[in-house]
Amino acid sequence: MKKIILFIFIIIFINYNTEVLEANSEKLTKVLVEPVKKEFISESYIVNSRIAPFKSDTISVKSPGPIEDVYVEVGDFVKKGDILLKIENDELEADKNNKEGELSESLAKLELEEKKLERLEALKISPSFKRAEYEDQINIVKAAEGNLIKITSQYNKAKIIYDDAILKAPYSGFISKRFVTKGNYVNTGTPVFELVNNEKFEIEANIPSDKVSILNKKKEAEIIFPDGKILKSSFRSIIPKENPSTRTVLVRFKPLFDQKKSDLFIDQNINLKVFLKSKKQIKTIRKDALLIKNGNVVVYVIEENTAKLRSIKTGIPYQDSIEIIEGLKEGEKIVIRGNERLIPNQKVEIEEIN
Repeated sequence: MKKIILFIFIIIFINYNTEVLEANSEKLTKVLVEPVKKEFISESYIVNSRIAPFKSDTISVKSPGPIEDVYVEVGDFVKKGDILLKIENDELEADKNNKEGELSESLAKLELEEKKLERLEALKISPSFKRAEYEDQINIVKAAEGNLIKITSQYNKAKIIYDDAILKAPYSGFISKRFVTKGNYVNTGTPVFELVNNEKFEIEANIPSDKVSILNKKKEAEIIFPDGKILKSSFRSIIPKENPSTRTVLVRFKPLFDQKKSDLFIDQNINLKVFLKSKKQIKTIRKDALLIKNGNVVVYVIEENTAKLRSIKTGIPYQDSIEIIEGLKEGEKIVIRGNERLIPNQKVEIEEIN
């Protein structure tokens, strides 16, 4: 009886283990797959660039005369509206006052002649009304009006010149150059200062003309410092004019960082990494899919949930991807994770990346 029970127990144990082995043998290896893509690929390209001020001007005087005083030095920071220098304005003031007097006289003259015209108009129904005298007075009024317009224009011009004898900063910034000193005589338009605003700037890159058309405008450019620090900027505009000596085109990028805290200087030369798109679409796969077997580059291609080993020919690498020249078609599913433990023709459970 004991032998029979032992025999039954052995049979049950064998059947159980056979079922476990069969279940384990049916458990599939899980792999991550991704389709072969056809896309425009970006590659990086280092170009010479400079920090270009948003505001940088040579400030010129608008009034002629000897300089009475200069209030700033090179390196001074000035705010918008600060006085930079003053032209001696005694003659300018006298000219303004004279024109103001002539303006008052012209206005009084016009008012007088208009009153005469009003009196003549009131006599129109009177037997003593003289048509010729009335028409002459109309012409006199018109002449007075024309003279007033001329004198007003002369006065406004004299006032502007007088006011412009005091030169003020058009915007905030640093005085980077000074061209005059106290006592110098200047004419209208003479440059006197160079003013630079360093709190707002852009990056101006010299990009080869043949690469401008494939510039990846959506990808952020990177300022790369020797210590590894990176500051990013975005594409703003292309200046459509080629430098014939360097065969480059200026492209402007807008900083995506706090310009005041960047420690960058106006006109500073920097290396800028920009990204270029391939001229045509290229077949690519993830580099993670590549395996080396017997000196050949191979990948596992999924066909009906089976991992098929296939030799391929690769081209140019692009960051995480690589160009496929031969061996794969667009849309084929390639194993990119879990491929190291596979054997050819192995059934797998797939997880896809779209």
